[in-house]
Amino acid sequence: MAYRQPTDLEIRERISQVKDKQYQMAFKYQYETLGRISEVSGKYMPHRDSHRIIDVEGEEFVMFIVKTAKRKGYLRPCGRPLNTKYDPWAKELLDYIESSDEYPFQLHENIDTSKTYAMNKAKKTFKGLYWPFSDYTRVFKRPYTSDMVKHQRWGDDGYEEFLVFFPDGERAWTKNAEYANVGEKVEPRWKPVTSHVLRKISLQTLMNDYGLDDVDGAYFGGWTISGNRTGVSTSMGKHYMYMDLREAETALPQLIKIFNRYAGKLLVPYETFL
Repeated sequence: MAYRQPTDLEIRERISQVKDKQYQMAFKYQYETLGRISEVSGKYMPHRDSHRIIDVEGEEFVMFIVKTAKRKGYLRPCGRPLNTKYDPWAKELLDYIESSDEYPFQLHENIDTSKTYAMNKAKKTFKGLYWPFSDYTRVFKRPYTSDMVKHQRWGDDGYEEFLVFFPDGERAWTKNAEYANVGEKVEPRWKPVTSHVLRKISLQTLMNDYGLDDVDGAYFGGWTISGNRTGVSTSMGKHYMYMDLREAETALPQLIKIFNRYAGKLLVPYETFL
């Protein structure tokens, strides 16, 4: 079977074709905010008031305040221009949210069930589309017995380390007396599009079409700013660039500063990319 990566427009069209308004708007919100499904319809779902209107260069933006799932609710600003000339979804999404119930994308009173509903709907919505995934090393804990230990040493941190020889020839150093962390290579593969792909394709569009840089992307998507990828040293990104963004009101000035960093880059007519 020949696979092909779907375009941004194809993903948008699939979302726009969803007949159930709540699901359609949930997927639009996920795309607009680079959201994880738990940040849309799960534990970290947005409240009806989780946004602010900000003026940039004479244009109104909606700044969605998103709770980042993998960072214990750490807040991030995801701004989009309200003028449909620049963004075809932001205005209708804001109107929907402001006229909705307290939690616009809660699909069931049970939070876990709500998240599952969204995931299942996404599988049906994007059926037939596939997304490429790169290779990576999956790390897992592999138990061992004392007879497999062939060498012992004291590490620089003062902890004893064991060199384990597994029956299949694999070797690993470990500080744990019961298991060693070993890696397993996962080859590049194509997988059916799920809701999480909205996060991937939206990021690609923001960076490739609108010119957001790595730091902009990290702020928008809620990743830690560190390492060579962002051009920021690990120490600087982790410690000097760290901000306490847990409470909306106290964090708001910092969120606006982050938002202003990339907002002007989004003022490109959407039709430019069609």
